[in-house]
Amino acid sequence: VPLPGEAREPQEPRLCAACVRDVPRCACCLEPILATWWSFEELLPSATPRHFCERCVREQPRCDLCGAPVGGSRGVLPDGQMRCARCAVEMVLADADAQALYQTALEVARRVAGIAPRSVPALTLVGRRRMADLRGEYGAGLITMPDEPRQPVDASAHHFFGFFVQAHGNAAIFAEMGLPRPLLLGTLAHELGHAWQAERAPGLRDPLRCEGFAEWVAYRVLGAQGHEAIAARAPRREDVYGRGLRHYLEIERAHGIPGVLAAARGASGR
Repeated sequence: VPLPGEAREPQEPRLCAACVRDVPRCACCLEPILATWWSFEELLPSATPRHFCERCVREQPRCDLCGAPVGGSRGVLPDGQMRCARCAVEMVLADADAQALYQTALEVARRVAGIAPRSVPALTLVGRRRMADLRGEYGAGLITMPDEPRQPVDASAHHFFGFFVQAHGNAAIFAEMGLPRPLLLGTLAHELGHAWQAERAPGLRDPLRCEGFAEWVAYRVLGAQGHEAIAARAPRREDVYGRGLRHYLEIERAHGIPGVLAAARGASGR
């Protein structure tokens, strides 16, 4: 018995053999969960959701992608971002790997979505903090954006995986370093949708029609590359991305891909 004022050592739970086998375990510390457990939205598909114990949710640092506790099995990026074990799988850190995936996105987008920018934007990998800085600078009106008004953007309030910019006849795509390959592929396809639309409908500013079309390109590219589970999440979203994607999917059902491309160019009546 501890003396007054002494802290008690935590005791391991006593479980029978059947419970040891069947009780859920925390995906962070691997200890049995005997009370409340948490789960987080998984950016990468899995057969079963991960569960996390209260202590890890309260005390462990979080993954900068999905928000889950990272524990000991973590990936740490050069800019200090953390990745949980699942989000650290297939992280793209090298520029050569990103450029190879970019070529895949270009080829598949041309094949399944019918788009090919006349001028292929240069791709640059950046850290999350640099991405926020870029959106803050460009949103403030220093560079004309094809899909956003010239007004300040609170870049710190959002986590953007990619960013397309166009100025003085030049276009560029910035993508976040350290994304898993499927997420980076979808991000690159999304930004290529912006690049294509900016060339053919430079005056279009409707966020639903711009972000929706970019999401439609990503949806088709991800599905064509076997990432249907990731693609299927997008139509369920209730923000401008999900609503815009559903808008273009309805057009595709009624008029096919040519109808989608006509609507993305700003054709009236759709």
